[in-house]
Amino acid sequence: MPNSSNIRSPTYCIALALQRCGSCASPTPVVGLVLPPGHETLETDVDAAEETAEPGVWEPAVASAVIFLIDYLPEAVQNRLCEVSPHYHLDRSEQAEKSNWMNHCSFCRAPLTDFELYCEPEGALLPTSEEALASLRLFEVQEPFEAQAGGYAYAPELLDTMQRD
Repeated sequence: MPNSSNIRSPTYCIALALQRCGSCASPTPVVGLVLPPGHETLETDVDAAEETAEPGVWEPAVASAVIFLIDYLPEAVQNRLCEVSPHYHLDRSEQAEKSNWMNHCSFCRAPLTDFELYCEPEGALLPTSEEALASLRLFEVQEPFEAQAGGYAYAPELLDTMQRD
């Protein structure tokens, strides 16, 4: 896929947690991407006619964010993610129109939807309590980051208090 990034950052974090698989019920490791304050998102005018639409403006974010429904990752980021979890790779869910990066169960290989990881309170990557936060680890990567992501959410404030490995 050609580079069509809509998010970029000078650094990023890889989050590692456990999530119960919806297919086999085994606790399996999952990864996610957390961007620090100051990362940038590409803002485009969706109301403009395609022929006259401006290419977009990079806007800095004031808070940390998690991204999901990722269509594009550069090879360097892919390699870092595979070092942490070989079960995070491109796949196509039954509901999706195209492939995106997703976690898979390390036992039965079933895909784990981003919705349950990022959008459900107490999901593996959406901790809302100190107890849930205790099972999450963040690995800071001091390398440039870019991605094309369809899902973007401000990170829970608890993530900002975490120590990075």
